[in-house]
Amino acid sequence: MKRRATQRSLEPEFATGPTAKDEHEIYLQHHAPSPEAQPYHFHPTIEVNYLTDCDMTYSFSGKKVFVERNRLCVFWAAHPHRTKSVSGKGLITNAQISLSEFLRWPLPPEFRNVLLGGGVICNKSQTASDQFLTERWAIEKVDVTDGRQSLHALEIESRLYRLALEGWNILLEPMSVPPTKILGGNAILQFEKMILFVGRNFSDSLTVGQVAEAGEISVNYAISLFKSVFGRTIKQHITDVRIYHAKMLLAETDRRIVTVAMDCGFGSLSAFYDAFQSQTKNSPAAFRKGHFDET
Repeated sequence: MKRRATQRSLEPEFATGPTAKDEHEIYLQHHAPSPEAQPYHFHPTIEVNYLTDCDMTYSFSGKKVFVERNRLCVFWAAHPHRTKSVSGKGLITNAQISLSEFLRWPLPPEFRNVLLGGGVICNKSQTASDQFLTERWAIEKVDVTDGRQSLHALEIESRLYRLALEGWNILLEPMSVPPTKILGGNAILQFEKMILFVGRNFSDSLTVGQVAEAGEISVNYAISLFKSVFGRTIKQHITDVRIYHAKMLLAETDRRIVTVAMDCGFGSLSAFYDAFQSQTKNSPAAFRKGHFDET
């Protein structure tokens, strides 16, 4: 059995990324990827990555995803992930798009649903224009005072729209494909506030009322928003987030299963087993064993 990751990389970090107060809600980064520098983390933004002169393997809640150089990779970063390994010495250009901004874009529902369901996708073939485009983002990322942030938002929206029309490869299958509905007005921001709240507090004992309060809306309206966007209830979403984190802890740590259950917000071991079995068709112990049989 392989040695599991060090303790520093096991505690998931929550990063908010772009916030609702940003006009176009796009963050750009450009750096050398390093597994040593990145613990498990999650944030409710859509992440677009482009690798130059290196390949990278992600771990999504313990599931390996290989991303090769010179391809655009896109996923919803609300699911715990980290860089597992890097092959070659290169750079990654990374764009983070707030969920509220992403939901405003008129992208095909199937494309949007795969991402919000937890899927990881990339373009089918390498495109020279992607390297030019991402290199320009890297150069311009520090200068957002002259309207370029607005331009970056339009360019990323257009690039994702082209990707959706041309077709894509799925590197990690979504856990679910919800009947996502495009929201308008304040509903997008209210929904994003609730997603942020769940992401920060999933390990606590959460109620639907608390989630609705975080969005500054009524319980009934909060329930309606979740059903419109995710096709599932608030309680189901909370359980999904907890299971994502449980998978990560089972795959990457030696923590006892009861400790994993408590750390992820389940009130009892039996509740954890029931939820895990229902979602994965496997027991926590079998999931852990199967993960290390594959490595």
